[in-house]
Amino acid sequence: MAKFSIDYSQDIDTVYRFMTDPDAIKKRSEALGEQNIRVQVNEAGGTKTITATRDVESDLPGFAKKLFKSTNTIVERLEWRDTGEKKTCKSHIDVVGTPGKIDSNITISPNGSGCTYDVEFEVSVKVPLIRRKLEEFVAKTTLKGIRDQHKYNQQELNAAQAN
Repeated sequence: MAKFSIDYSQDIDTVYRFMTDPDAIKKRSEALGEQNIRVQVNEAGGTKTITATRDVESDLPGFAKKLFKSTNTIVERLEWRDTGEKKTCKSHIDVVGTPGKIDSNITISPNGSGCTYDVEFEVSVKVPLIRRKLEEFVAKTTLKGIRDQHKYNQQELNAAQAN
């Protein structure tokens, strides 16, 4: 299971509002070069469910080109809950039309006057013979995407805080 953690200087509620705002999600996706972005938000029974669909272009290694297109549709479903002091999320990412998926657990927790965003994710690809190689490639690509997203998030949140 891969892990990523980042500290934000903003409090947990500010980061949570930003992470779950459909306009902020769309702007971030556009800034990262994603296309055909659609974001839906539903709230019921204490759960805020965000479904973000977008087309993502990838630079694929040769062994993956027969299974994946260079542009794939990603459907990400995030189920956020407020568990008192923390915000938690179960996330599922489906790469439409491929044998790959990513499941993750996310926690935003207080850290001094700011907060810490932690994500653990697992990639699974159902392809015999090259499964492990594909999972390593997808995990590496996913981790880069998470870092890029949070770099953007920090810039936007810091800019809003400065105003």
